[in-house]
Amino acid sequence: MKLTNAAILTLTVLGIFAQDLFAQQWGTVTGRFVVQGKVAAKPAPLGLPANVAGFCGNQVPNPVLRIGPKNELQDVALWLYLDRGDEAPQSHPKYEAMKQKAVEVTNIGCLYEPHVAMVRPGQTVDFVNLDPVPHNFKVEGFSNAGINFLVPVGQKQAHVFADEERYPMNASCAIHPWMTAKIVIRESPYMAVSDQNGKFTIEDLPVGKHKFQVWHELPGNIRELTLGGKVSKDRKGVVEIQVNPGQTNLGDIVIDAGLLK
Repeated sequence: MKLTNAAILTLTVLGIFAQDLFAQQWGTVTGRFVVQGKVAAKPAPLGLPANVAGFCGNQVPNPVLRIGPKNELQDVALWLYLDRGDEAPQSHPKYEAMKQKAVEVTNIGCLYEPHVAMVRPGQTVDFVNLDPVPHNFKVEGFSNAGINFLVPVGQKQAHVFADEERYPMNASCAIHPWMTAKIVIRESPYMAVSDQNGKFTIEDLPVGKHKFQVWHELPGNIRELTLGGKVSKDRKGVVEIQVNPGQTNLGDIVIDAGLLK
């Protein structure tokens, strides 16, 4: 069988791509966000009205600021940052398959879970209601049209956000206004949010130097932090990280308590 010039060109390009992909080295970054010092005034628990107290209690913890017993800071988000004109690095092939899996944003216990969700444009978000009362999911941003729909008890509704958002979108419930959350929508899969132990993991980054924007709900961009014993200051909360082959453990990333207000 004789191949056309177009077919030969296509196979050549695919071959080059495969070689580059095979030659590319990947690294996984881990770290832990911790708070230094004492927060002046932690947000008080949220008091709940009588019509939900029967199943959610009289109050719930305020999720805006969650600090663990060892000063671990939860819900710090970080995502790949590109300077104007820069192209995003090639993503590991596994992320294309992961994009096909829906992200769940759940109302449970009269709160959003997770409080900060990570989503890619074109990825399905399932808004789930596990409480014994209807909840309203209201999400607003800048690049995507807002949504506002009611999800009955025990049901879910799917939605797809088409565009990247520069900053996290605001999620709330019009029926129960204390229920709020954030949804981060980024084109690059290289993003994470710290868990209850302050820890995060970003897998299979291309080896090399990459910039990340660091954000928390209270101050917004984290303009100052200590990483590897060195103080980093940037009004956009941008830090540069060296990714090595295999594992890169950044250790404790320290945020001053004075910023969390």
